[in-house]
Amino acid sequence: MGTLWDIGVYAGLRWFSMPHWPALALSFGSGVAIGFVLTRLWVFGVRGGEWKGQMFRFLVVIGVMYLVNGLCMEGLFVLLPAFSGRSAVVRVLAAGGTFPLSYLLHRRISFA
Repeated sequence: MGTLWDIGVYAGLRWFSMPHWPALALSFGSGVAIGFVLTRLWVFGVRGGEWKGQMFRFLVVIGVMYLVNGLCMEGLFVLLPAFSGRSAVVRVLAAGGTFPLSYLLHRRISFA
């Protein structure tokens, strides 16, 4: 859900001509708020416990994934020709391509 939110916000901001990095920061950041709660409860079934430490580790992983996603997107912008909806396609490809790494890092670090 957080990723879908992120992609939608990113596509909307790019449609309004916001540059890549600021749009990614806003979309990614808003997805983080949704993502922490949903990942903690739905994906890994963590309830109770020490959420502050989990939140800190989650934010560290998110910071790493922000950079990985942004760099993947920059590469895709270079590789793909300009077309209507390219920003949304690039965001979906980067999010989908980096999802396994994100899951692994959250499982091993954020909610270990």
